[in-house]
Amino acid sequence: MTSRLSRFFAVSVGLPALLSCGAPPSGGEPTASSLVSSQAQALADSTPAATGVLAFLNDNSTTLSVLDNDVPLNALAAQGLIAWRAGPDGIEHTGDDRRFISIAQVDAVPNVGPAALADLEWYAKGTGRVTGLPLDALVGNFDGHDFTVAEARRALKAANTESGPTLATYGIPALAVQDILAARPLFNMVKLSRLTHVDFTALQQLKAATALAPEGDPCTGAGTCQPGLVCEGRPNDGSSNFGRCINTAPIPGDGDTCSVFAPCQAKLACHAVPSGYPEGWCRPAWMTGEFTRYADVSLPSTTTPVESTVAVVGLATVPEDILVELDLVHTAPHRLVLTLVDPGGDSALLWNGPAEGTPPSLISVTRGISRDASINGRWLLRVTNPSGVGSGTLRSWKVKLNSRWD
Repeated sequence: MTSRLSRFFAVSVGLPALLSCGAPPSGGEPTASSLVSSQAQALADSTPAATGVLAFLNDNSTTLSVLDNDVPLNALAAQGLIAWRAGPDGIEHTGDDRRFISIAQVDAVPNVGPAALADLEWYAKGTGRVTGLPLDALVGNFDGHDFTVAEARRALKAANTESGPTLATYGIPALAVQDILAARPLFNMVKLSRLTHVDFTALQQLKAATALAPEGDPCTGAGTCQPGLVCEGRPNDGSSNFGRCINTAPIPGDGDTCSVFAPCQAKLACHAVPSGYPEGWCRPAWMTGEFTRYADVSLPSTTTPVESTVAVVGLATVPEDILVELDLVHTAPHRLVLTLVDPGGDSALLWNGPAEGTPPSLISVTRGISRDASINGRWLLRVTNPSGVGSGTLRSWKVKLNSRWD
C-alpha cells in the first residue's frame, strides 16, 4: 500500500461522503450527515466498494471521456488511469494491456490521490456497480441528500413506476417530473440526480414520499415503517441507528421441530441445527442474520491485541446460534487466540491456537456467551498473539446469528 493511500485511509474518516448536486465528494462542501466513520475500510481490497471500483476501471467501456466527464475526475488522473491500463505501448486493446488488481495499484498512478479515490467510490456506488452492501449502507449524497441502499431502491422504483400526476402530488416540481418521465428507465442514483431539473427540492420530495419502509428494510424507530409493520432490533449502544421493519403476524409452523432432513415451512428458519444439534425448532426467518465486517486489519508481530467490531441490527432480543466465519491470513495462525465479545460484554474463547492449532474458517460458539444476553449492537472480535511470532491480516469476518425473544 502506498503512503498516499495510507494517508487517504487516515484522513478519510473526516472526509465528506459523496456530496451534493449530483457530483462526487470533491465537488461540494461537507455536511455532518454525510460523514462516514467506516470510510477507512471502504476501499480496502476485497470489500464491495473496492471490487466495484476495480471492475469499473477494468471495463473497456470506461473510457477517458467517462472518467473525465461522467465521474468526473481531474483530467490528469483520468489520463493516467487510461494510460496505465493501456500498458507500455500506450495503445488499448493490445497484448500488453493491464488490469487493476488492487486499490493500492490505482493510487500509485500519477495524479490519483484521496480526492480521485473518493470520486471513484462515489460514482461506482451511485451507478450500482457496488454489490453486496447491506440495505442500511450509505450509497452517497445526491443533490444534498444522503441515500441508503434501501432508500435509493425505493426512490428509483417510484421514479420509474409512478405516473406523472402521482409524482406531482409528491411535491416534485413540474419540470423535474417531465425530466423523470422522459428519462425512464432510471437505473441508478447518478442518472436521476443529474437530470436537468432534478435538484435538492425534487429529491427531497421524492425521498419523503417513499420514506415509509416496507418489510425487511431499515427503520429508525416508531412510525418509520409501512402500516402493519414494526421497527425491531435497533441497538441501544449507539453502534447503529437502524433496525428492520418486520411483520409480527403469526406464521404457520412457528415453533415446530425441524432438522436438516425436515426443513421449516416458508418464512421460517431452523434454529439450533447450525450449532450442531440433530433437531431444532422453527423461528421466523427475520430472526436470522449475517453481519460482515471488511476489516483489513493488520496483525503485526506483537503481543498487543487487535480488535474489530461489527454492528448487529434487526434481530429479536437474545441469541440462539452464534457462528463466526473468518477470512484471516497469517504466517503462524496456530499461535493466535481468538475471542468474541457480545454487546453486553459477555465473551467467548473462540479459539486457543497454542492448545488447539490453526483455527478453522467457521467456528460455532458453544461456550462463554449467555443465550440470555443482548444480541443487537456491537460485536467485537479480538485477535491476540501471546508469543508475538508471525504476522498477517484479518481481511474480514462475519457473525452468523439466530435469535429469539427473551
